[in-house]
Amino acid sequence: MYPRGKRINAPEKRKAERRGGPESRTAAGGNAAERRGSGAGVTEPCSQPNCPLVYNGGVVQQSPHVYLLLWGPGWSSDPSQAATAAYLESFYAGLGVQPEDTWSRITSQYGDGSGFPAFTGSVYEGAFQDTSTPPSGVTQSQLAAEADAFASAQNITDLNDAQVVVATQSGTCPQGFYAPGCAGGTGTYCAWHSSSNLPYTNLPYVLDAGTGCGEDFVNSGGTDDGFSIVGGHEYAESITDPFPDTGWMDTSDTISGGEVADKCAWRGEAWGGNDPAGDVTLSTGSFAMQSLWSNAAGACVMSAPGADTVSVTNPGRQSGTVGNRVSLQMRGSSTGGSSLTWTASGLPGGLSIGSATGLISGTLTRHGGYDVTVTATDQSGATGSASFTWTIKAKTVAGRPITGYAGKCLDDQNGNTASGGKAEAGISTCTGGGAERWTFTGGTLKVLGKCLTDPRAGGAGTGLVITACGGARANLWTHLANREYVLRRNGLCLTDPRSSTVNGTQAEVRGCRDLRNQHWSGP
Repeated sequence: MYPRGKRINAPEKRKAERRGGPESRTAAGGNAAERRGSGAGVTEPCSQPNCPLVYNGGVVQQSPHVYLLLWGPGWSSDPSQAATAAYLESFYAGLGVQPEDTWSRITSQYGDGSGFPAFTGSVYEGAFQDTSTPPSGVTQSQLAAEADAFASAQNITDLNDAQVVVATQSGTCPQGFYAPGCAGGTGTYCAWHSSSNLPYTNLPYVLDAGTGCGEDFVNSGGTDDGFSIVGGHEYAESITDPFPDTGWMDTSDTISGGEVADKCAWRGEAWGGNDPAGDVTLSTGSFAMQSLWSNAAGACVMSAPGADTVSVTNPGRQSGTVGNRVSLQMRGSSTGGSSLTWTASGLPGGLSIGSATGLISGTLTRHGGYDVTVTATDQSGATGSASFTWTIKAKTVAGRPITGYAGKCLDDQNGNTASGGKAEAGISTCTGGGAERWTFTGGTLKVLGKCLTDPRAGGAGTGLVITACGGARANLWTHLANREYVLRRNGLCLTDPRSSTVNGTQAEVRGCRDLRNQHWSGP
C-alpha cells in the first residue's frame, strides 16, 4: 500500500475518454460509440484501413516504466481478484524482456526527435495497493488525481516515460465502462489511457463486463484474457502517444480511433477485418494479446516484422599521424528502425567512440598498425560490425639527438610543450623520440619548440630546464670546437653531473674544464 497523502485535482490535459479499439465497445460488441469526428470532408491520402500512423510532434516513451496501482481492498481480500492481480503482475513483468518480447518491439519504429522506444529489460516497476475503496462510478478527474497522488507519493520523476495503471476493484464501474451491471450497461469502453501530470491508464475490473471485454476471447477458459488484451492495448498506446493526440496516430481513421492498437482492436472489427490475435509468450508466461499496427509492415502484426538486422558502413582503410585530431563518424542502421549503441575494439591510442553517436574522436598518441572493429547493437540485441585497418605514422620531428657521456642523450624529461610550463633537461638512454631531437639556431637549443634554459642565472650546479624561448641570455649558447656548450650569460658549460649514466639525472651548468662529461655531439 502506498501512502495516501492529499488528493490533488490536477487540471486534465486531454479529453475525458479515449475511445476505440479493445478499450471501446458498444453493448452489441460492435464499433466505438464516440468518434473524433464524422469523417465528413476528410481527404485520405491512402485507402483505409491501411493508412499509416503519422507523427504529431509530441514525445514518445523511449524507456517505458509501468506502475500497477491496485485501487480497492478487494484486490487482496477477494481470492478471485487476488488471482487476477497476480495475472496482471506476471503480464506487466514480462513486457520489455528480451529476446522474448517481440510484441513490445513493434512500437520501436515510432520515435520522436530524440530517439525511439527501447526494450532491454522488464518495463515493470511493481504493484502497489491503495486499500481505500474507490468511489462508485469513479470519474476521469478522480482517476487523474489518484494517479498524480501516487506519482507524488512514490517520487516518480520520469513523468514522460512513466505509466500508472489504475486498476479499480470489481464493482467500481468507472464512468462509461461497458458492463451490464454498470449504469444499465450503457458504457462504451473497456479501458482507456489519458494523462494528467503523467500518462495513466484507467483499467476497470473487466470481468464485470464478461465476454464484452475479452473474457475467453483467445483461449477457452481464458478468464483473464481481457486483462492482458486491454492492458497491453493501453500500454502500447501510452508508449506511442503518451499525451494523447500528440504522438503517433492515423488522424484520418475516424472509425477505430487511429492509435497503434485501435486499428487492430478485436481483430480489426471496426474495419470489418480479421487481424491476428492470440497468445504471446513472454519470459513470465503466455498471455492473450491482440496485434498492433506496424508502419514497417503496413499491417497489424503480433511481433516486430522479422528478426532485426543491423548493418554498419565500412569506412575503409584509415591513416593518420601522431598528434593529429580525428573525427570519424560511423554509420549504421537497424531494420527494426531502433537506435544503435556503438562499441569499438582495437582503436589507435588516444581515440574512443561515442556509445550513442558512433563518432570516433580524439588525438592520436601512438604510431603503428591497428586492426579496428566497430560494432553497433540495436534494442533487440541484434548486432552488426565493420572491420578495417588504421595506420598511424610517427610524427616527423626536426633536429637530431645531442649525445654526451657514455652515449646518453640530452632530453626533455617530461615531454613538456605546454605554454608557460617547464620540464627538466635530463640524461636518458637514446630512443630517437621527439623529446630528444634538438635544433641549434641563433644560439638557442630547442626541443619540442621549447628552449634549454638556466632558470635562475645561478652559479655552478644550477639545474637546467626546458621552457619557453624568450630570447634572453639565459637560453643562449655557444657550441665550441671542443664540443662544449657554453651559456653566454655566465660562461658555464652544459654538464652531465658526476658523469652520471642514470636515466632522469638533471643536466646542470658547471665551470668549463674540457671534461668528458661536458663534451656533447650536437646540431
